[in-house]
Amino acid sequence: MKKTLALIIVTAVLLASFCACGSGGAESSKTPSENQSGSQTTSGESPSGGSEELPADAPEHEQLFAYVRQLMRAAEEQGNAGQTLTEEYLYGLAQAEISSLRQCVDTVLWLKGEGENLAEVIGSAPYKGWDAIVGAGPGSDAPVYFEGLLLTFQGKKDEAEKLYDSVANNPRHRERDLYYLRNLSIEELYAVKEKAAELENEVYDIFVPRTRLIEGRTGAEFLPEYHLILAESYSEERPSDAYQCAVNALLVNPADPVLYSAAAFYAMEAKEPEAAVEYVNEGLFSFPEDSSLNYMAALLCAAAGDTDQAREYLATAEKGSDEDLSERIDALYEQIGGR
Repeated sequence: MKKTLALIIVTAVLLASFCACGSGGAESSKTPSENQSGSQTTSGESPSGGSEELPADAPEHEQLFAYVRQLMRAAEEQGNAGQTLTEEYLYGLAQAEISSLRQCVDTVLWLKGEGENLAEVIGSAPYKGWDAIVGAGPGSDAPVYFEGLLLTFQGKKDEAEKLYDSVANNPRHRERDLYYLRNLSIEELYAVKEKAAELENEVYDIFVPRTRLIEGRTGAEFLPEYHLILAESYSEERPSDAYQCAVNALLVNPADPVLYSAAAFYAMEAKEPEAAVEYVNEGLFSFPEDSSLNYMAALLCAAAGDTDQAREYLATAEKGSDEDLSERIDALYEQIGGR
């Protein structure tokens, strides 16, 4: 609690006396915990441990609706607990899942002769096209599955396999089996579309994720490392884009403390001090002893002129620091006048 309150107080000072400190980016090697990612749940199982009653013969799309609602409940729980980034991550998964189903059904309707063009069938959906859907929830493999399904429907199995291969190692992979969509009648497809669109808008009305793709899709969007590499490549000439990439990395896997540190660092580089405090604040809430987060907290305090508080964070950071971080800790101690 001491650390959280201290960082909140520091925010006001930072707005007037912010200065950029620190060096380098960060790498991530961890995967999300199951209850945060929803990666290990089944269609009738809640990411937070509960379950939802479904008929034994419920079609796959009805199970998908149930899964999206479970993600929404889990997101609301995280938001109520003050974990806004995990909340956003879960809403992003929900948005990608339901928007992908709706986009797929719209495309099947178009392939069956509905509408003058696909845009007419899609209408006023909040996310139009696969790039937009991936940008809403880059941690999800739903867009790849449904786009691959459409390619399969059109006899383009080789292209579909390439898509599937691109996310074969996604730790948040979910098994889906909606091939039957191609055999539904026009009336049945519109019934699925109506329910999907209603739920899609419900998610969108609650929360609009901050994720946004800086470049076109590559198939690696589910990897935090991919976004961090982009962040580093943009850091000198395009700090705002670098910051967005770091946010994307965090919202792909909010269970890795290193990613909170990276987001805070790039927020500082982009002159977004309030955001930097937010990322360190929430990271310390879940990982109070993490060395990288305590180092970032020390940087923020030092930038605000609170050297005593900076020393407290540095003392915690030292306990688990590696050689590289130890050198940065020593440099910051020297900058603030020693231990």
